[in-house]
Amino acid sequence: MATSEVSDSLHEAENLAVQLSQAICCGDKDEAKRCAEKLAALSFPVSIKVDKKAYPQDQIRLKVGVEDAELDSYIPITMMVTVDMTISALKIKVKNDFGFHPSLQVWVIGKRLAKDTDTLFSHGVSRDGDQAFLFIRSAKAASLSREQQIQEERHQRLDDILVTMERISLEPRGTSPPPATRAKPRPPPLLPKPVGWTCPQCTFLNKPTRPGCEMCSSERPAGYKVPATYQPDEDEVLRMRYEQEASLQYTRILEEQRERNYLNHLETDTHNLISNNNELECPICFSPIEPGEGAMLRECLHGFCRDCLKGTIVNNMDAEVKCPYMCDDYSCDYKLQDREIVSLLSEDEYQKFLELRLSIAESRSENSYHCKTPDCPGWCIYEDDVNEFECQLCNETNCLLCKAIHKDMNCQQYQDDLRIRAANDIAAKQTADALQALLDNGEAMYCPKCQVIVQKKDGCDWICCLMCKTEICWVTRQARWGPGGSGDTSGGCRCRVNNQLCHPNCNNCH
Repeated sequence: MATSEVSDSLHEAENLAVQLSQAICCGDKDEAKRCAEKLAALSFPVSIKVDKKAYPQDQIRLKVGVEDAELDSYIPITMMVTVDMTISALKIKVKNDFGFHPSLQVWVIGKRLAKDTDTLFSHGVSRDGDQAFLFIRSAKAASLSREQQIQEERHQRLDDILVTMERISLEPRGTSPPPATRAKPRPPPLLPKPVGWTCPQCTFLNKPTRPGCEMCSSERPAGYKVPATYQPDEDEVLRMRYEQEASLQYTRILEEQRERNYLNHLETDTHNLISNNNELECPICFSPIEPGEGAMLRECLHGFCRDCLKGTIVNNMDAEVKCPYMCDDYSCDYKLQDREIVSLLSEDEYQKFLELRLSIAESRSENSYHCKTPDCPGWCIYEDDVNEFECQLCNETNCLLCKAIHKDMNCQQYQDDLRIRAANDIAAKQTADALQALLDNGEAMYCPKCQVIVQKKDGCDWICCLMCKTEICWVTRQARWGPGGSGDTSGGCRCRVNNQLCHPNCNNCH
């Protein structure tokens, strides 16, 4: 009697469960409430879950990061799944595709450990590109013996057989055609070979024309070529058209930007001094500088207030003005341009700056000579074959050999007169002493023929006396040739006679 009552209660519970499901599906709250109350009164265990029909049936791409405990490696893969798939079904799919037993699989989705009864949707997986993590445990850690693994594989094969048998429809005996006339089953159709390139990072199969992976944006392999017979579909044609239009638009924007930059550069170049566009602080006086009130140097783009830059130029004692920017770790070596200096100084200040530059240039030039006219600022840089300097400021002719102005006299007459005047004329004595110092230091010598003082300013060891035109060897301090003149090796320095140089210091240039 008790067994009969339990059986009746089970039938009633089954009917109530079906009615509850139908009421919930139809949205009938009252009927659902009535069925739920009766089920609660029966106190039977009931399982309630959402039907698969309620979920979207479209497959999505799930990006899975796989880590193997035994290999200590991380491999990204992509799986095609549906959002209603449970974790248990997902484990079976991984077992069928890759051979990992479900007991070895640990799934983590959305920073949560997934249970076998959970669906992917319950973990927020609902669109392409959602991610999950799969950790493959070792068989020892999963307490999976070899016998259990073999038994599990047998059960799986039995399940596959049962599924296959359910698909076969049984026919009544005698209704099937004779074996001779029964049609042979057709072989399964061959699946078309996938066309495209496989991403080396995530293994996703991309369409041939894609330049990068659709999933992870990795670049297409360099050696891949689009098959000549491949015809892109409408989506690909549309995508390539958009990419071409975007490339043309980018090129056009880039050209416009270059043109704007060029015009801006031309406009900036018309200004001798560039003003600051933004507010800044002068690194010298630390005063705030409003836009347009300071100056930006062209070479280094350091900004200063104009008063500090002007003070730097006025107090500068060098021919070039260095950028005054300096900190604990860096000192700028760029120079101010002349047009920047002109813009910051007045006419008088700029004139003094030019005079300073000329004075510095004269003092640093090796072959410079200053005009001997008192208070004349004229000077020149002479070459070896030039013996006179005609000053363009005072119009006086300076003798570069005698280091003096001896108008209406040649060098010999001037030097003879200088010796006579040296006894009573202090200036003449100073000049004579200067010439004697040149002789003592070896910077000048007496011509071996006319005894006038001659000097070698620069160049080779050959010089010529301006008075008697005698060719002189500077290193031996004697005539180059013998009494017979040019080519006479009976006298003179006899340089290169018998392939011998005239002096150890001879440069072999005469």
